[in-house]
Amino acid sequence: MHRHTETLPIDGLPETLHSSQRLGGKAAMLLELQQAGFRVPELYVSPSDLPGAVRELGFPIAVRSSATVEDGSDSSFAGQFRSFLGLNTLEDVREAVAACRESVEAPSVIEYCREHGIDPLTIGMEVIVQRMLEPELAGVAFSVNPITGADEVVIEACNGIGDALVAGRARPIPAGDPLLERYRPPIKRTVRRIQRHFGAPQDVEFAVEHGMVYVLQARPITRITFGPEMGEWTNADFRDGGVSSTVCTPLMWSLYDLVWQRALNGFCRELRLLDNDFQAGRMFFGRPYWNLGAVKKCLAKLPGFVEREFDQDLSIAPQYEGDGITTSVTLRGIIKTVPTAVALLRFFRRQEVFDRRFLSGGFDSLASRWEPVPNDVESAFRVLIERDYYLTELNYFHTIYCAVLAKQLFLEAFPEAEYPALVQCLPELRHMAPIHTLRRLAVQGESDVTPVLEQFRHHSRRELDLRAPRWDEDREFVEQLLESFRNVPKPSEGSCAAYEKVRTDTRAAIARHRRRAFDKKLDRMRRFVWLREEMRDLSSRMYYLIRKYVLEIADRRGLGDDIFFMTYSEIIADDRSNIERNREIYDSYRNFAAPNEIGARFSYADDTPAEGLTGIGASRGRVTGPARVVRTVEEALTVERGSVMICPFTDPGWTPVLERVAAVVTETGGMLSHAAIICREYGIPAVLGVERATTRIPDSRKILVDADKGYVSVVE
Repeated sequence: MHRHTETLPIDGLPETLHSSQRLGGKAAMLLELQQAGFRVPELYVSPSDLPGAVRELGFPIAVRSSATVEDGSDSSFAGQFRSFLGLNTLEDVREAVAACRESVEAPSVIEYCREHGIDPLTIGMEVIVQRMLEPELAGVAFSVNPITGADEVVIEACNGIGDALVAGRARPIPAGDPLLERYRPPIKRTVRRIQRHFGAPQDVEFAVEHGMVYVLQARPITRITFGPEMGEWTNADFRDGGVSSTVCTPLMWSLYDLVWQRALNGFCRELRLLDNDFQAGRMFFGRPYWNLGAVKKCLAKLPGFVEREFDQDLSIAPQYEGDGITTSVTLRGIIKTVPTAVALLRFFRRQEVFDRRFLSGGFDSLASRWEPVPNDVESAFRVLIERDYYLTELNYFHTIYCAVLAKQLFLEAFPEAEYPALVQCLPELRHMAPIHTLRRLAVQGESDVTPVLEQFRHHSRRELDLRAPRWDEDREFVEQLLESFRNVPKPSEGSCAAYEKVRTDTRAAIARHRRRAFDKKLDRMRRFVWLREEMRDLSSRMYYLIRKYVLEIADRRGLGDDIFFMTYSEIIADDRSNIERNREIYDSYRNFAAPNEIGARFSYADDTPAEGLTGIGASRGRVTGPARVVRTVEEALTVERGSVMICPFTDPGWTPVLERVAAVVTETGGMLSHAAIICREYGIPAVLGVERATTRIPDSRKILVDADKGYVSVVE
């Protein structure tokens, strides 16, 4: 087994060696922290001149294991390897180094490897030889409360060396202890800085010597539970290419929250399901979530409500036995909900009328008021947000609610219907127009993308990230898109004949007296699925205008990128007091795979699910092909035609690249997601909501995508 025997400098390490695969997780972490400016006790990693290292460090010395698999996010190997403290002779150090290396072959390590599917022969072991501190205070601190999920630093400490506390053999000193309170502020600052450095919640071992805080170890927090006071929250629909697909800027969330709070409460009130308003949205881990518990409480008033069906429709993993919360169907219950049924039909009619008028010219008339940007841009910005953006986004959200409810009403009445096939062949979608234009230019041999930049300027690589440039600022990317269409055959798009056949066959199989209801409910569902996508395009156009005004204000005030870390109301007031704290929160969660649901019934565990590669078959078909794992739309441009694209999500910015692939597998999304709709229009299979697909499916391996049954398998 390969061992490093280099003597590594105390103050740093060549960048090429800075890897947990070469040094082991613990050593790589400490050296990275040291290079980042954190105070770490002086150390050598596997020194070839052990006596020289000991002389340099001085006694007492600590010797710690640093296995290549240790302290990772997938497996921690906590407590499996050896550490020795307080060594005072060279011979003791030699014996400790040998014992650390031999611990790789311990029976407990072999068993741990077996349980986690790790080959023991692949484990490398380096050894840390480090100056032993003689602290007045030591312990462990969590950058996020692992018991409640609260965004707060939790500290447990003891007097002297913290080894017994970390091992659970000693009790922590109580809160309020003078020594602990004296050092609490610098410990908290250090822990928050470490989380910001790594971009994810951290479990940090620390020690205080001569009034200075030292870092002894840092590892990702791999499990978080939530207290009942949290309620229940989800990022369903927000995560599928939306505001929760990554860390969200304060500006973007303030815009969403302005509308979401009023839209969700107002909708529930209008349907006679809500008396008192609730908090509709909230940020956790730098990402927006909506109030799942409050919405379920409203919907549970309806006869026939089944929590499991509601959760599965939104790709929320049920955390309960059976069907969860259910509401029985009784005559009294039906009578009580007659006003709700009447209100819902009225809501459907009113929303469809508004949407069609808005799409046929109402939005164009509204948008034309905002070009060019006026001299009094600050005053105009307020009106743009609080009047016209609010109107556009409110009705976009209302259309989403209509699409969801129209689908539920259809499937409740006709549960055996092939939903994916019945929402194929929608009327022409605005999202498809850029593709048709790019393909036409490619066929004509054109290289000038100016017409695309002018007509489709509001599109972007990431349309719900206001920091991302729009196409009219991103010519190079659009040119790459155009090149990707050259010398390739036009793909076969979804067949309207297939849709018509499924509709005819389904209709023929149901009782004659129910066929009128089938037609009515299906046509309403198809209309709102189409309207939702069309309204989303108008929403994207509104965000184009908002970005234009934000950049103008930033330029006039010299704010630069800082403006995205202000809320819209702070921009109006020119209040810059929260910019640095908002940046810290953003940076601190940028690499964190945040949980999809939050609440006492849910918990966060950073481990690979044991179940198979299953998801939602959102666009039917079976395909076998090479997997191509991509995480950004830029990477997606390199996917070979005919491959199966494995990605976290897609949003409208991905639409031009979807036509090149044979199938799509995503980690998020459901039947009404953008990926599902576009894949159905292209007629390519799609399995969505496959948990951690990008890490569990090997790149380049041949895989089978069976969207008829909703599963993916690696072909041996």
